[in-house]
Amino acid sequence: MQALRTWWANHSEGEQRFMVVLGVLIFGVILWLGVWRPIESGLASGWERQGLALDRYASVRAKVAELRQRPAQRNQANRAPIDQAIGQSAAEAGFTLDRATLQGEGRMAVNIASARVGPLLQWISGLERAGISVQTITMAPGATEGTVAVQAMFQEAVR
Repeated sequence: MQALRTWWANHSEGEQRFMVVLGVLIFGVILWLGVWRPIESGLASGWERQGLALDRYASVRAKVAELRQRPAQRNQANRAPIDQAIGQSAAEAGFTLDRATLQGEGRMAVNIASARVGPLLQWISGLERAGISVQTITMAPGATEGTVAVQAMFQEAVR
């Protein structure tokens, strides 16, 4: 510390003032580049992301309101009976229905002895898109590795 004081004292008063002004300028530049600009950039980016998120939120809310007001587009008279719909879609998906029995109007019980989980869930998802929902489902490990045995109760959606 003594060496720094000696060094400072060896300079003239004009040089000392120049070094103080230069130090203040360097400190200001560091403050501006290292603190102010990153904060300003982060705030601008955050406001932009918030605006985009609000736009997406408004469009989703508008789409939900539109879907709620739209009448059901499925025509019940043109829809195939549940037994035909399930049987045909199971055959298209490659499943063999070991037992498929109607359980009243718009309800059907199905047993599948062996099915892979991925294709089975895709098939069920396709049925739900077609207006047939799963009421109950039971899956147990199948006879071969990677398969399951399924018992399910399906019901047509009532609109």
